[in-house]
Amino acid sequence: MNAEHEHEHKEIPSQCQQTAHPSLRAEPAVSIAPYIWALPYLHLHPDFCFVLDPGHNDVSNNNNKNNNNSAESPTNTAPAPAVGYILGTPDTKTYTARYLAEYIPTLPTARFPPPNADTKAPAPAPWDTDLPPGDALLQQLYSPVEKQDLLHAEFPQLVEEYPGHLHIDILPAYQRRGYGRELVGRFCERMGGVRGLHLVMAGDNVQAERFYGRVGFGRFGGVVDGGRSGEVGRDRNGSVWLVRRMG
Repeated sequence: MNAEHEHEHKEIPSQCQQTAHPSLRAEPAVSIAPYIWALPYLHLHPDFCFVLDPGHNDVSNNNNKNNNNSAESPTNTAPAPAVGYILGTPDTKTYTARYLAEYIPTLPTARFPPPNADTKAPAPAPWDTDLPPGDALLQQLYSPVEKQDLLHAEFPQLVEEYPGHLHIDILPAYQRRGYGRELVGRFCERMGGVRGLHLVMAGDNVQAERFYGRVGFGRFGGVVDGGRSGEVGRDRNGSVWLVRRMG
């Protein structure tokens, strides 16, 4: 990671917490969230992380020392705080394998013990049970395949057709200013020849779905909740799957 952007990297977990779904903003869920949706990408795919520095009206890559698009801070002032970011991976299958092999061993197990670390405890409950948010996120943290469902095992065509995925968060005061479009644009440029991108978003965030529509995303065309909602692209948890063809 480029040292001149290290301050921005350190702010990403906080931004993840501030923009999390309201149901996840209490402890311990709010502390676990960045370990699922931000830090693994910085650890495994720093080249695909861009941060938003509105003080210089710029989007800069968090790991590219020679990136000509990176804003340099004036020498007589402190670095402006980053207020948003986009991160992700061009290959969800590879990301998942590396998450298991390389990222999980780095987790602070004393702070966030694996759900089955105590042999007297029952095996992790199915994701569709009524778990407290913190317990549910703890299971997602340590079970990216079974609980995060990164590979979408019931609908593998999602990852086959749209192998990359992303997360984007911008602090509320800086939304609706065109920064989101710029972040997505930079991210897609970095994706190169990736066949397609997908993301999973909270189903009740209507404004977010409208934004994604303006930057080229649409609903995944399949019925993924057994017909419960009568909609395409809405899963059994109420989340919405959005996709974008590339190239």
